[in-house]
Amino acid sequence: MVSTQRLVWLACAAIALFAQSSGATTVRSVSMSQMAQASELVFEGRVLAQASQGEGRMIRTCVSFEVLDVVKGPPVASPLELCFSGGTRKGRTRQIHGMRHPQPGEHGIYFVETLQESRVNPLLGWEQGHFRVAPDGSDSVETADGRQVVSVESDDETGARVSGGVARGARVQSRHARSATDPAPLTSNEFKARVRALLGESE
Repeated sequence: MVSTQRLVWLACAAIALFAQSSGATTVRSVSMSQMAQASELVFEGRVLAQASQGEGRMIRTCVSFEVLDVVKGPPVASPLELCFSGGTRKGRTRQIHGMRHPQPGEHGIYFVETLQESRVNPLLGWEQGHFRVAPDGSDSVETADGRQVVSVESDDETGARVSGGVARGARVQSRHARSATDPAPLTSNEFKARVRALLGESE
């Protein structure tokens, strides 16, 4: 069984996050187990507002969240502010490839790497640590780019690879129309229960 300390180390190695090459951002793949273990905070929340700060290459977008439920981590005050690099301020835009800012009104589940230090992206694994609750009233969980999550499993494979935007162990529906034989997407409560189970498995 992999020790908790080793899991944390693997996660940190996996998110020695990004290397710049020809203007592109490369994010390493992490597993759901690694994200659950290495995140300081995992919470369900709703985006209240966002605002840009700074100048030039220092522009960042700070997002305020209403905290609805803490899955892992310390009690946090609501609203909670997380700041992401990039954004538009005073007519100037700083764009970072692969950066997706949570939008006002968004309801989601977020894996925060640390509350103590600033990061280019505070979500562990960038898009991999960013899940949305579908706005259609179904309460189903989807990835940051809109793919429905149908299961969450442990996957502690350690080989380095580039992220495809979804953490290993999170099974998603293909983009074709869902058929009657496809598994139902996880609800937010089911998703959170599975994350808590992963935390228990790593202890």
